[in-house]
Amino acid sequence: MDAYAQSLLDKIVSMGREIGNLREAYMIVNQRLNHLTNATEETVKELLEEAARVEDFAKLAVEATKLTEQSAILTNDSNLMNAAKKSTAAAQTVHQLAVDLRANKLPNLKPNW
Repeated sequence: MDAYAQSLLDKIVSMGREIGNLREAYMIVNQRLNHLTNATEETVKELLEEAARVEDFAKLAVEATKLTEQSAILTNDSNLMNAAKKSTAAAQTVHQLAVDLRANKLPNLKPNW
């Protein structure tokens, strides 16, 4: 075999090795991406479940503060009634934020793959 043919053969063998190396690198990157995708899906799922629990607890807080407000009315203490009303308003605000977060913000986190 002449030198030119040998050089072409060497290049072909070298390119074959390079293709094999690139294939292995692709498989590693693909495996890592699949792992990250699965981890992200699990994290989003857990986040949505936690948001539902926060919303439930916020709703319970609203109900509790309304009961407190009714109890304060029975005491006929204006300071206590005002504090209870403020607590109810704050609890309602937190509940509304939790509802908005779960309904409008978190659905955008769901992966599209």
